[in-house]
Amino acid sequence: MNHEDQSSRYYYPVEGRTDGAITGALAFIAIIAVPALAYAAWHALTSWISAFFS
Repeated sequence: MNHEDQSSRYYYPVEGRTDGAITGALAFIAIIAVPALAYAAWHALTSWISAFFS
């Protein structure tokens, strides 16, 4: 049996897992970052309004 056939069998699944990991990491960052940015923006807006009217 040829050694190259043996090694190439594992090449594409590893590459596919890496792509999935990158996508999963980006999704995780988006899930964390979007609410955090919305929270920070809301508090910045309310503190600005509070300072403006006091």
